[in-house]
Amino acid sequence: MKISSLQNLFQYKSFNPIKRIVNPPALFKTNKDTFEKFKPLMYKKAVSVDEGKEFARKNFYIYDISCKNVKDINQMNSCLCNIYNMNKGKIFFPHSIKVYKNKGQRFAGSYTDNVVFLNSSYSIPLTLSHEIAHLNHEKMSPNYLKMGKKNEMTASGIDDFSIFEKFMADKPSLKLIKKEISGYACSSPAEFTACTFESIMSGKKLSPEIWRLYKEYEGPNADILKQYFK
Repeated sequence: MKISSLQNLFQYKSFNPIKRIVNPPALFKTNKDTFEKFKPLMYKKAVSVDEGKEFARKNFYIYDISCKNVKDINQMNSCLCNIYNMNKGKIFFPHSIKVYKNKGQRFAGSYTDNVVFLNSSYSIPLTLSHEIAHLNHEKMSPNYLKMGKKNEMTASGIDDFSIFEKFMADKPSLKLIKKEISGYACSSPAEFTACTFESIMSGKKLSPEIWRLYKEYEGPNADILKQYFK
């Protein structure tokens, strides 16, 4: 995993158009029957790492999990249940989750090639929600690759900056985003949608105007999540 010095300045390193998924996997728990027959999933606290891994495999089809701490895997599974329920089952999960600990890193996690990396030195639920937002944004939005930071898109050979420039030119919206979410959420449309999704999954109430922007930039499941915006 290559990480530039510029990317190290940020808490998250997620948008990576070079490593876009070439062959998206099956829809997992996002098939038509699941949508129509959705039932909330009850979280079950594990007493061992193996039990926690089995819970993730059985309920989210995440078969490759690297985690050595039962506390970490319980936080992960609790977060996955919350995401699944709030999105009424209409959500993609990664093929693999890798949990590690590095206090010296300046970012909390990353997402690439259907693998989510979580630095347990930061909040696992917040980081996991953020990276799953990127995963779903990429799968659900045809414009995802045009929503990254300008320097990242340039490095990847993308020269259509229209969506990015529109986002950055909307100063009143950027002011609101910074106030309600964070300064980092103002860095690109992709990070805005991921940070919004992360905030909603954590229980934070955001304004209807933030929802309008989230929908405009094709955030995952905007209509399903509308009820969580105050």
